[in-house]
Amino acid sequence: MRTMEIVKESKAEKFVFLLAAAVLLVIYMRPLASLFMFAWRDDTVSYIPLIPLVSAWFLFESRKEVFAPKEGWFLPGLAPVAVGIALYAIGATQAAQLTSANRLAVMTLSFILCWVGLLGLWYGPGAWKAALFPLLFMLFMVPIPRVLLDPVVTALQRGSAEVSYAFFRAVGVPVFRDGFLFNIPGLTIEVARECSGIRSSLSLLLTMLVAGHLFLKKGWNKFFLCLAVVPVTIFKNGVRIVSLTLLGVYVDRRILESELHRNGGVLFFALALALLGGVLWLLRRREREAERR
Repeated sequence: MRTMEIVKESKAEKFVFLLAAAVLLVIYMRPLASLFMFAWRDDTVSYIPLIPLVSAWFLFESRKEVFAPKEGWFLPGLAPVAVGIALYAIGATQAAQLTSANRLAVMTLSFILCWVGLLGLWYGPGAWKAALFPLLFMLFMVPIPRVLLDPVVTALQRGSAEVSYAFFRAVGVPVFRDGFLFNIPGLTIEVARECSGIRSSLSLLLTMLVAGHLFLKKGWNKFFLCLAVVPVTIFKNGVRIVSLTLLGVYVDRRILESELHRNGGVLFFALALALLGGVLWLLRRREREAERR
């Protein structure tokens, strides 16, 4: 009898939790719809709609640990809910003072905090621990503020220019460099901000976060895998800039205005993915060797 009562209580608890989660989605329906429209228009954050799907999959995979029955409320779960409500109030009342992107960032962070608090309130700290990765992964739904993104773009742009210059010199192409401008016989090119590879960098980072979580055990190895995204991205950018430039100069100038130049990034993204796959393989192999000792 007691077992049946526990099962009934567990089902009722899950039903009320799902009802509360549905209410939360209704409350944030408009901000989330605006977020996805923003991601649709801005290629830099086009990955955002995938984040909740990936997080939901990881939550589903660990559902037995996350949604395990418990006794009583975990009141500290109210803390992130309170912060989330405060952020919602800021986003709703200070819309005129915030840019569209910043308001979306505030409202999205508010939604995530309310969801995290709701989960903790119902299922306790064990749920937070079991769902740590998908909950943290959800933070990538928040649009990155320009004040943080611009220095990263500039650093990638500079790194790409340095690597491109080294590649030009290595293949024996006469080149005169002036900052981000490269003068080679018959052509002047600029390593523009669009050449920074910020979009592919973010996509590679998200991919490596998921891959590290799935295939690696040690935190330092996961960190190193994600850190490797930076040099690999810069290397990939250099290869793309130099190869397209050489094709344009020595094969056909129209290549510089072709689909290969505008939309051929997937080929070089595959190159970066292969290089990072090699890093992942080496790290996993090292972990296995350490386990055998």
